[in-house]
Amino acid sequence: MRRSNEHIYQEFCMSISMNVKISGLQQLKAELAGFSDRRLRAATATAITRTAKHLASDWQKEIDTKIDRPTPMTKSAVRIEPARANKLSATVALKDVSRSGSLSQNDYLQQHELGGSRLVKKFERALIASGAMPQGYITVPGKGADRNGFGNVPRSTIIAVISQLGTDFSEGYQQTISKDATKRAKSQARHGKRYFVMPVNNGRVSPGVYMRGADRNMKMVFAFKRVVNYSRKLTLQDAAKESRVQAIAAQEFDRAISESMARMRSAK
Repeated sequence: MRRSNEHIYQEFCMSISMNVKISGLQQLKAELAGFSDRRLRAATATAITRTAKHLASDWQKEIDTKIDRPTPMTKSAVRIEPARANKLSATVALKDVSRSGSLSQNDYLQQHELGGSRLVKKFERALIASGAMPQGYITVPGKGADRNGFGNVPRSTIIAVISQLGTDFSEGYQQTISKDATKRAKSQARHGKRYFVMPVNNGRVSPGVYMRGADRNMKMVFAFKRVVNYSRKLTLQDAAKESRVQAIAAQEFDRAISESMARMRSAK
């Protein structure tokens, strides 16, 4: 039951998000005998929300496919704000609430959607604030770093590093370093495991954070690298998706209207 005068469109935002709306409802209402404003708005809200769920699923599938070894946090990166009868708009977006000491999904996936340099992590801001690493550098895992199944340095190692390197850290790390974590870091130091920084342009070894164990051997945990630009991997907000969104929204609108009509007839 396609309505030729319906208008379905998307709005692209500066952040990684997309709004889905349906307009022209007054014209549509004239074609639907017996439909109240309340019923039409409820059906429209249902159609918009269902369309947003389709789009959110498409986004998450693209992220899971194009991001190398996505973590559980990355695999649940997309959120939806559903439409309501009094707000005929749904939003599909990347989650933008960060845990203490880490970037939000919107923050770290932004570089893959927009390209360019990646954001500086809180850990890196802490190193810069303490004077351990200069501006214009980021960290990458060193050859001697332990890594988890996703190729990242474990959180416990990060906490041990910042616990030993000083306390002049960016906001949020006072909460990150719990008393238990600090005790573990001090225990590691007593047993000979200590972290230290080799600064940029030291003239001897590659700059970064190193760990020296009880055997006195030195291992690089984090290397300091100049900020680089990343190529674009994701196309979440690509205009080419507009035709698919429009087609889905039209189908979902017809479905919601048909369901509402069936309920209206059964109530008579």
